This record gives sequence, C-alpha cells and structure tokens, in this order.
Amino acid sequence: MNPPPWRHLQPALLDFERAPGRYPVALREPRPLFEHIDSVILLASARPVAGLQVTPAAEQALRRAARYFVRTVMLRPGADPFTLLGLSPGFEPTQLREHYRLMIRLTHPDFSAEGERWPADAATRVNLAKDQLSSPQAPPHRAAPPRVPMRPRPMLPRPSLPRGQAPARGWPTRSRLAWAGTGAVLVAGAFLLIGPRGDEASLPAQASALPGDEAPATSRVPGAPLRDAARP
Repeated sequence: MNPPPWRHLQPALLDFERAPGRYPVALREPRPLFEHIDSVILLASARPVAGLQVTPAAEQALRRAARYFVRTVMLRPGADPFTLLGLSPGFEPTQLREHYRLMIRLTHPDFSAEGERWPADAATRVNLAKDQLSSPQAPPHRAAPPRVPMRPRPMLPRPSLPRGQAPARGWPTRSRLAWAGTGAVLVAGAFLLIGPRGDEASLPAQASALPGDEAPATSRVPGAPLRDAARP
C-alpha cells in the first residue's frame, strides 16, 4: 500500500480546523481527508503513520486537527455507520475491526485525552455502528449526491449601432408612450369636470319685484318693437 500524499493531507487538515464552514462535508469535502480517512484516524489515535515526516511540534498540531475532523465530521449528528467508522461499501472484516478499535479508543472516556470534548454518546454510537455493520443485514450506504457544475448563462449580443450614433438614453419608447397616453386622459377628464363657463353669462338676470310696486314689469318678446305703455 502506497503512503498517503501528506503534502495534500497536511494543508487540508489544518485548513479544515481553521475554517470548517467552507467545506460541504455532506459532499465528502475536503476530498483528500475522506479518501485517506484511515490515515486520519491513525494520526488522531497517535499511531505511527507511514510517510509522515514532520517535526514533533508539527505532528502535534496535525494530530489535534485530525481529532477535530473525527469529532466534527465522523461523529456529527445523523452520521451513518459507514461515516462513523470511516469505511466504504465492500470493506474487509479486518478494516472493520481495526477502525472500530481506533475509534473506541478515541471516544471512550477512559482513553480520551484531557482537555478534549468528545460527544457524550460517542462510544455508544461507535458500538452501535459496529454491530450494524457486522450483521448480515447491514444498512445501505447513502452515497453523496454528485456535484453538478453550474453552467454560465449565455450572453445575448447587443445590437450594433451605426458609426457615430450614440446609444439612446432615457426612458424606453414603450414607457414614454404609456405616460403620454395617461397625460392625455387626465387632461380630457379635467375639461369634462370643469365644463364651459360661457353659458352662465348669457342667462338673463331676473329682477325681483319690490314691495309696493303695482305696475308689472314689461316683458319684451325678442324681435318685437318697443311700445309705449297705454296712457290712462
């Protein structure tokens, strides 16, 4: 078995510890950690790892980051038995026993290191996952959905203008026509509400009879000549 590419695993472990929110773990990201999860478990359990050549201080930092990955990803709420034990479908029985031994050592209260907060039910969940994967009717593995790349939207070509002609600015033609029609309707409605004023001036004013006046007011027929009142 070839040693894992630690030149990719080291930065992935440290970056996941610094900013875990940038990685969609449901899609098995960071991918180098999921592809070499057995080496991550070995490193978290303080076991010798093939191909890792770093200083003791760097190894301690990597071990802390590996344990953080185990706590937050493998033991996250709702994780399936395969994720809990870091296995894939078609695993060998020896892999199940080895991963279970490492995980129970990490999560058991008697073996956990001081200052590390592991989930209270971590050991119970590891035991349950081991029993489920050991039974003939093992639960199906829920594969992560494939990543579908987003397609860029096509850019429509802009209409070309004759040389020397500047693009039109202001409101579109449809908006200008709509506002012009609205203004015409408002003006017509104002004329209908106001009405013509000339008819009121042409109405004859009726003179009211004063008290004591006995002679009736003479009425004039339009077009007839004026006549003097009859003398007594």
